[in-house]
Amino acid sequence: MKIAIFGSTGFLGKVLLEMALDKGYQIKTLVRDPDKLGEFKDRVEFIHGDIFNVDDIQSTVSGTEAVLSTVGPPNRNTGDPEIYKKSMENIVNILGKENIRRFIHVGGAAHAGGENENWTIGRRFLKQMLSITGPNILLAKQLEWEVLKKSKLDWTLVRPPAILKGKSNSGILSVDEINLGTLKVNVEDLADFILEQITSDLWIKKAPLVSGI
Repeated sequence: MKIAIFGSTGFLGKVLLEMALDKGYQIKTLVRDPDKLGEFKDRVEFIHGDIFNVDDIQSTVSGTEAVLSTVGPPNRNTGDPEIYKKSMENIVNILGKENIRRFIHVGGAAHAGGENENWTIGRRFLKQMLSITGPNILLAKQLEWEVLKKSKLDWTLVRPPAILKGKSNSGILSVDEINLGTLKVNVEDLADFILEQITSDLWIKKAPLVSGI
């Protein structure tokens, strides 16, 4: 199965890329700097471009069956949140034209994602900290989710808290639309969950909070 990955050179994206290759997926990916693919540069089909360019998005997803995205504003110099909304609109439109229904995107536990969510003290703390250090990140992720909600795609918005290195001892995750289990999740556990969603319909058109236990 051939899939596309946006954000494959980031912290989560690198782990997701490696695990997807280990599972036998053929991969197309969009990168601004191909050298950041490192040892995986010769194992994937890459498009040298930008997530804000319509033609680059088109080239990346063409011929794939599912699209994964870990793209989001950087912690520094986040820029205008509206450009991430526009990028999401472009992705949704292109996937519709290409008849690619499965789209899995990564948001965050600090922004809203559904009705009647439980905002614990810990989760409110996450939101407060991000509101101080990266308010545009929160807004960008909320705008992206608003676009997804209106789309006809089989989307899943995965919302983790703080992402830590490695894999947990148990590999067990808390996955819930209302409650956030803990304030952290290990990156390998999170990547594994994202890959499982490619062939699962359990969280389609939902925005689960995904954390360690």
